[in-house]
Order: sequence, then structure tokens, then C-alpha cells
Amino acid sequence: MIDEIVDRIVQFFSTGLIEKVIKAFLVLCDRFVNFILSLCEGNNYKKKDETVDVLYTSGNFLVINKKHDLLINSNDTKKKTVQTIMRKQFPEYVQDNLTHDFYFAHRLDFATSGILCIPLNKNACKEVCQVFEEQRARKYYLALLRGHTDFDEEVIDIAIGEDVRFKDTSKKMCTILEDELCQNPRRSITKVLVLDRGYYNGKPVTKVLLRPITGRRHQLRLHCSQIGHVIVGDYTYSLKIDTSPPRMFLHAFRLVLPNTIENLDIQTDDPFTEKALKYKWKVVEQVNSIANAFDIIDSF
Repeated sequence: MIDEIVDRIVQFFSTGLIEKVIKAFLVLCDRFVNFILSLCEGNNYKKKDETVDVLYTSGNFLVINKKHDLLINSNDTKKKTVQTIMRKQFPEYVQDNLTHDFYFAHRLDFATSGILCIPLNKNACKEVCQVFEEQRARKYYLALLRGHTDFDEEVIDIAIGEDVRFKDTSKKMCTILEDELCQNPRRSITKVLVLDRGYYNGKPVTKVLLRPITGRRHQLRLHCSQIGHVIVGDYTYSLKIDTSPPRMFLHAFRLVLPNTIENLDIQTDDPFTEKALKYKWKVVEQVNSIANAFDIIDSF
């Protein structure tokens, strides 16, 4: 409600100075609210940041909901990572023979949130790694994309390779359409299904379900950028850097891992609802519901 009132005031007054004052005031309000919450919640507020959210656990697997802007592991032990948090939270699962303490059978980008499956023994790890290598895993992601797409369904088939121009930066990959300096390109396929069209902070945005058929590095981010609809908050592959979103809106939503040890089908809550995004995201057109989306995207 406050954001909507501020937006209307900004639209009414056209001067850049007034707009800057209002935005600065809003930032101060947000910081004040967060400060009050931290005082009220005390230790519980701190503990949330120092633990991982467990979605499922068994004798073979631990499945967590990784926070955004969090590395899985690092050679720098001073950095907060999934590894360092889990080492404190689950010391009983630490594998002393492993450099990074746990069997990380697959990965999520630093900026991506969502499902991360961690095998708890060597046999489970071997089984899951084989499922990923043979492309039998079914992965589904939610994302908010810049602009309103002119399609409801799309299959992106664009090869991805290493970008030799940016080896020492986070922008390490490129598509074969971008430049001849794209080395070792490999075929990459992503399915896109539109869920909703609407507006985030007053700008046109499309909410989609993504299903990568292949598993190239930065595949979803590159494919969305290549079709002209960069993921909101993806600073690395945006043509115009936009630092206003608090995160990159890409989330590993559902993971299906058929295997001989223990079949897994795990799904998280949707982090990109209007309520979850404090009504900065407003839906104006629903194209497909999540309830039917998985069957639809699997069918084309």
C-alpha cells in the first residue's frame, strides 16, 4: 500500500528532485522496519540466517531450499556458504574424506534460490550424479522476466559455450549467436511456459516456468537474455544494469530425481507471489496456473 501511494505521488510530481527524496525516504523506512524486526525477533531472527531450510531428509538424501545470494561452497572458509552453515547445523553428516564436507551432486548459481539435493552417502551420490549425467532429472524453475512475452510457450534451442572475453569475471558463458569467440559451444535446450503477465515496480514483467532439458552453466539466464527477456535482477547478463531489484528472480521450484535408491519429487513454495514480493509484483493476466503447468511444459 505504501509503495503504491509513493508511486502515485512520483507520477504526479515530475521533478527528479522530488522523486529522489521520496525514494530515499522509502529506503529509510524499509531499513527502520528491518531494524525493529531484528530487535523484536532477537535470536530467532539471527538463527534463520544461520540455518538452511530443510525440505526433506532420509537416510540417503538431505534436500534443502537454498537462499539466494549464497555460495554452495568456497575454498575461502571465512565466507558464509551452504557448506559452512551445514557443517554447524548438521555435523553428523560431514564427510571427513571430502574437501568440501558434503556430497554436492549438483549446483545452483550464487544468485539462484531453491532446491538443492545433497546425497548423504557415496552410493546415493553416485546414483544421483548418473541421473543428472543421463539427463533423466526433471528440473523446473520459476522466474520473472523483463517485458511481456509475445508467446505463451517456447522451446529455446541455442548452443552455449565459454566466453573467452570474460574468463576472469562472472560472465563466463555466451551463446553461439553472440560472438565467434564463444568456445566449445554445446547444444542447449530450455522450455518456457508463461504463467502470468503483470508489472513489477510498475514495469512490464512476465512470470514463467522454465524447464532446462540440458544442464549448461548459466543456461536459463543466457537463454532468457537471448530471446530479449532477461531475468529480473540478473545483473550479469542484462544489457542495461538495473540494481533496483533486491535479488535475481530465479528459483529452483521443483526437482524430480528417479533413481534405484529412493525416488525423489520435491517442490518448494512459490517465492514470487504478489504477497511474497510485498505486492510490488501485480498480476494482470493469468495464462497458466501452476497446478497445470508441469503437465503442459512436459508435453511440448
